[in-house]
Amino acid sequence: MILKKPEYAWYAIYTKVNSEKKIFKNLQEQKIESYLPLRKSLRQWSDRKKWIEEPLFRCYLFVRVSYKEFFDVLSVPGVVCYISFGGRPQSIPDYQINNIKTLVRQDNIDITVSKEKLRPGYKAEVLVGPLKGLKGEIVEISGQYRILIRIDTMGLGLHANISKDEVKILEPDTDTDEEGAGYPYHSQVSAKRKFNNISVQ
Repeated sequence: MILKKPEYAWYAIYTKVNSEKKIFKNLQEQKIESYLPLRKSLRQWSDRKKWIEEPLFRCYLFVRVSYKEFFDVLSVPGVVCYISFGGRPQSIPDYQINNIKTLVRQDNIDITVSKEKLRPGYKAEVLVGPLKGLKGEIVEISGQYRILIRIDTMGLGLHANISKDEVKILEPDTDTDEEGAGYPYHSQVSAKRKFNNISVQ
């Protein structure tokens, strides 16, 4: 048995191209908890423009299963495999799924999916606006500040524009973040120097 614990956890599954929505519908019909992040995209045809919803992550979606449903997911047409490391499926922390949901539900925010290995930023929490409560990292990309969340299992990051006035810098107690992502953060002194109009909590 690949999964030894009966607890439910989130996993990413890899799918065939353009099969994400069909798989999601199939999983729902089987009452398997799943999540397919979608974003709106404006498509141009020869005679018209139209907003459509397309998967945020091409060829990926998420399922929340225990060992009982594990193989049921693999039997769904179009599902290729679980995202694994060393032959074992890698679970995704609940907070990372919640972060994705917080970003995706905002229609007026431009989200970038990045495979680039971005350097660790300042741990921060959004205080106001549509992303209030979101915790991530503040990074500078092309001269703009972005709020970054990482999906470590997939080796991906999501980032969106943010104003310095909307966030507070958090200072971790140890060399790793409180939720176990395992990457270091800049010092409190450095954060104060960089964001001199944000109080470090």
